[in-house]
Amino acid sequence: MLSVLGCHRTCSVSVGEQYSEVTIGQVMVKIGHLRKRGARMSTTAQVRDTHFDNARLSEIGLEVFSLEELRSRVTADRLAEAERVDFLMVLLISDGSGEHLIDFQPVRCAPGSVVVVRPGQVQQWRMHPGLQGLLLLVDTRLAQLAASALADPAFQMLQIDEWPAVFSLSANDQRDGEALARVLERQLDPEQVDDVSARLARELLLSLMLLLSRAARGAAPARSMQERLFQRLQRDLDASVHTRPTVEDIARRLRVSPSTLSRVCRQRVGASAKALIDRRTALEAQRLLVHTAASTTTIGEALGFSEPTNFLKFFKRVVGMTPDAFRKSWRPAA
Repeated sequence: MLSVLGCHRTCSVSVGEQYSEVTIGQVMVKIGHLRKRGARMSTTAQVRDTHFDNARLSEIGLEVFSLEELRSRVTADRLAEAERVDFLMVLLISDGSGEHLIDFQPVRCAPGSVVVVRPGQVQQWRMHPGLQGLLLLVDTRLAQLAASALADPAFQMLQIDEWPAVFSLSANDQRDGEALARVLERQLDPEQVDDVSARLARELLLSLMLLLSRAARGAAPARSMQERLFQRLQRDLDASVHTRPTVEDIARRLRVSPSTLSRVCRQRVGASAKALIDRRTALEAQRLLVHTAASTTTIGEALGFSEPTNFLKFFKRVVGMTPDAFRKSWRPAA
């Protein structure tokens, strides 16, 4: 999915995928729209999604602009709304302080901070006065496909999945990272981006991402084989959360035993694989409760619960309160 914050559109809740194909340069990529499996949800059960809709840069699949420009593009009320992104968003903070909300978790922003929002996450802007920085938006799948087509092993060094949600750059890396981002921004600025500028943009993107990756991986040490299995488990959960998968289902897809999955989960987060699946299902329920007007019954059905009482019991067990109480705690007027 190519995505950029330049324009906004709304589509259905992420509960399944249907793909069409489109050529981006010389690379064929799948661009999907998301829709529900099973019973139909009402149109009020939609989290606002932000997609790539910039025809000028569609063949490149990335964009860079400042927070100041973002404020000029989008109203303050619109920025304050939650949105689900289907692209990788990297925010380089140059001045000011504040926080950014990612799936109900605030992350602190300060000069030198790098904030990372991954595809599928729900974010909210808390645009504090004086907060300045640059925003990089890129489709990571396109980048990986392009790297494969060009046989460029440098992309294999990025390991974006290992980047934490927020990390800090040294003074030198902050200076160099902002300089690279500014040059990248200028290469993408012309009304018609020529082939040379497009190639330069891709090379600058790789250089910038490698610089950030070095800092990010320093903040998060390289992962073991077991931790990489945990990553694969999380990806599978993201793709199958609306089907309420069992531990056995995921273990079969990952070609490991259920006991291995649970052992890795206990080592990584101190909980069983079943508990992790429940937490991911509860997170999706929380997203829909806070960011849509769908009823608890509708949300329960969308997440694979056959009876409203089963969803109510599940949510209360995992979250510690009823769905209605959780919604009101985040949306008092609801």
